[in-house]
Amino acid sequence: MKKVVVVCLAMIGLTVSLARANLLVNGDFNNPSSVAAAIGWSTWSYGGGWANHQNNTADPLDGVDGTYYMANGGGSGAGGGVYQVVPGTAGSTYTLTVDSGAQAWWLPYGEMRMFFLDAGNSQLSESFQPTVDPAVYGNNNYDIAHPWSNYTLTAVAPANTTQVKVEFAEPNGTGTVWFDNAVLTVVPEPSSLALVAGSLVAFLGYRSRRGHRRG
Repeated sequence: MKKVVVVCLAMIGLTVSLARANLLVNGDFNNPSSVAAAIGWSTWSYGGGWANHQNNTADPLDGVDGTYYMANGGGSGAGGGVYQVVPGTAGSTYTLTVDSGAQAWWLPYGEMRMFFLDAGNSQLSESFQPTVDPAVYGNNNYDIAHPWSNYTLTAVAPANTTQVKVEFAEPNGTGTVWFDNAVLTVVPEPSSLALVAGSLVAFLGYRSRRGHRRG
């Protein structure tokens, strides 16, 4: 009986571990430590904007944990961002978290985004949330620093989802927004949970039948 309990707990633990695992590669942007785009990530910019991989140790506010991060920014008609695409599953609930902050320069505006894509890379839906947002302080409050904080975005993948695109951007503000320690986790869709439950029931049934035969 003890072995049965151990196996059941192991299967449940495996399911929980899979749900908590970070689906992003190099979510802390630390590898490697000296190039524009950290491994696993791609950058974009327009109109003179930027997406820089950096670690400015000269500024105590610049850098949440003393390691590398992304600094995305722009000005009027300019912006920049960084993104990564990972496999996705329709019906699953995805949660994205990131640390974000900004320098005290003009009106920086940052966003965290999740795009759900099908097998042909067509966008099915989009979810986003501001991180650094000058509107919180009033649109006339220029040059206000935004200390590092953690932000969360949760969304359900629609039908036909096969990929999730995660993006961090400074799309239409003026200044630089920082992003670090990105984590994407998934809650298994009901069919996966049902499979685990069914496996447990089948295993317990097998153990029960085996015990009766021995009796």
